[in-house]
Formats: sequence, C-alpha cells, structure tokens
Amino acid sequence: MDIIKRTRKTFGKWVLIPITRYYLSKERKVTVGTIQLKIPPGVFHPTLFSSTLLLLEFTATQLIGGLKALELGAGSGLLSIAMAQKGANVTASDINPLACTAIKDNAQINSVNIDIVHSDLFAKLSGRLFDIILINPPYYPRDPKNDAEKAWFCGIDHLYFKNLFLQLAYFLTDTGYAMMVLSEDCHIDRIQQLAIEGNYRWELYATPKRKGEMYYLIKLSA
Repeated sequence: MDIIKRTRKTFGKWVLIPITRYYLSKERKVTVGTIQLKIPPGVFHPTLFSSTLLLLEFTATQLIGGLKALELGAGSGLLSIAMAQKGANVTASDINPLACTAIKDNAQINSVNIDIVHSDLFAKLSGRLFDIILINPPYYPRDPKNDAEKAWFCGIDHLYFKNLFLQLAYFLTDTGYAMMVLSEDCHIDRIQQLAIEGNYRWELYATPKRKGEMYYLIKLSA
C-alpha cells in the first residue's frame, strides 16, 4: 500500500500537477448532471477532484426539501445549486470573493435562489441556524499564501479546524448536523482530536474510494 501511495504521489508531482495547473489557469465550463457551471481561475474545481462529488452523492440520498442548508466554503456552488434544486433554503459562503462571484453566476445559469455570503467561516453568518452544513474543508497542513490556496491549506497548525470547531455548534439547530469530507492524505487523527476536544460527536458515515484515494465522510453533531 505504501508503494502504491508513493507511486501515486510521484506521478501526481511530475505529471498530473503541471497538467492540472494549466487546465485551471483558464475559465472552464462543466456540466454535472443537469447543473451547468462556469469555473474561473482561482476557484476550486468541483469535478477534477473527488471530494465535492462525494458530498454531491450524499445530498442526492437526503430529503432536504424545506431545510435550512449551508455550503461552507462553497467554491463554484455546485452543492448549493443541487440542494436548492431539491427545495432546500440554501446559503453559500466562501472566503474567496472570486468564488462568491462564481456562485452568483452559476446560480443564475441554473435558475435557483441562493443566499451568497462572503465570509471567513461563520464571521458574517451571525444569528443563523442550519439543519445541514456541508463542508469540503482545506485539509492539508500548510499556510495558504492567497485566497485560492485557502481552498486547499488549513494552516500548518490546523488553524482552520481549530476555528471551525470553536464556532460550528452555534450555527446548528437542535437536530442539525454537518457532513464533512476528508482524504486519507490529510491528518485525520489530529482533526478528529480537535473535534472531540470541541465536544462534537464524530461519526464515520462512509469510506468511499475514488481514483485510488480513500475518502472519509464524517458526520458532526454538537
């Protein structure tokens, strides 16, 4: 298994990463099911990587009509659009202003209403409660250098998760929960430790494997 992981990382470093960077340097149009998206440079691409699509598969199995839903760190807004199409009352937030503009454009393209908030985590969401929060977090322990990198890097000391677990409970209804996706390549034990220290219930919901990489869908409740 270690040999397979090292081979995958080496191949990614020398082949996939340069190709991906070139692809992401231009605006791209993608279609996911019936949803059409424009992905500008600097905004997390939801179909090149498996994490967002795994959350999309999760939402497809849920009865969320009428629920108050938040996509935290929404990127292109794919999950927000999908939840809005299912009748949820959706808020999409992102720290990246480019992402907020992309969400607005994509919501218009797909004829759905989404409340879009430019926010660092919950900073601009004071007083709101949600039944479901979807989180595709930045989970690599490195300090981000710009807004685009904040979609990937959580800080060398996992500052994103420290702040997340200080705030999340205050934005969930009594029966509300968050669904978060993590990769085997991140420090899952450290993230789980931070959640437990914050008095959250950590429930392993599913462990799908995509493109040779194991993912973990984690259900969090206060």
